[in-house]
Amino acid sequence: MAGRKLFTNLTPHPVLVTLYIRASEDPRRTAGTKEFVLQGGESQWQEYGDRIDIYLNGIRLCATPPGPDAPATSNVVITRGSALDNMLNMRNAVDVAASAGAFILSGRQVN
Repeated sequence: MAGRKLFTNLTPHPVLVTLYIRASEDPRRTAGTKEFVLQGGESQWQEYGDRIDIYLNGIRLCATPPGPDAPATSNVVITRGSALDNMLNMRNAVDVAASAGAFILSGRQVN
């Protein structure tokens, strides 16, 4: 079974999301990417990876349409057990918010 998470855009603007999928359990290895767009206020369940590659190595967020004042950020896992690793891989939901021109990520568990 592939990895599966609920992504929610808490901003009023569309956001392009790129997921970096980890190859097995080693954060130094990447198994590919998955991209999708979350409209403002939208939630989507997304599947990624496969039965072995179920972890995320990172996430990139870019406001759409992109522009000089549009926020964009990349967050990459360097170490297993880091705060980002735990948020992306120990919860089944990721919320995207924005404040002062920057994205803010948070994780939560949903049923």
